[in-house]
Amino acid sequence: ERPTLARERYLALAVDGKVDASSGADMSTQVLSGHLPLFVHREPRQVLVVGLASGVTVGSVARHPVERIEVVEIEPAMVQAARLFDEVNHRALSDPRVRLILDDGRHLLSVTRKRFDVIISEPSNPWMSGPARLFTREFFALARGRLAPGGVMAQWLPLYGLEPDHLRTLVRTFLAEFPHVLAFRVSTGDLLLL
Repeated sequence: ERPTLARERYLALAVDGKVDASSGADMSTQVLSGHLPLFVHREPRQVLVVGLASGVTVGSVARHPVERIEVVEIEPAMVQAARLFDEVNHRALSDPRVRLILDDGRHLLSVTRKRFDVIISEPSNPWMSGPARLFTREFFALARGRLAPGGVMAQWLPLYGLEPDHLRTLVRTFLAEFPHVLAFRVSTGDLLLL
């Protein structure tokens, strides 16, 4: 928690020293990552969110009349951290439609047979060794294989910390598995591919 002159509390969630979520500037990315793919899909019922962090994206998904929201998170400490954001994530983890799975997102997609109407992937940054596996063609192919017919994949990409060539490579990699893409700049430093 950081001091602020605003009436609302300011919370930041840092992973390995890097802020991955906050109740400040990150809100537009977290909220839109939950809402945009559900607005694009005609009738979303089953949703998978890769990466819990503050829980704001999950809470945004829960504002829709979906049947089930599965959240896969590799770090157990994120569960406690997300509860600190209950004021802004609509108490996402208390929603009876939410099922939390402590596992690696890539592993889960490789072993589950479930199909999802929407998959939202919002892991930490692609230059970090663990999350880098969630920005590969192999991961995108696994996700595509777990989408129900007419399903929507949402992929967060940072516009910061990457050379332009690296960003182009990530976009091309996503396009290799999902050739029809909408791109939204959801904040100054964030891109969402649908």
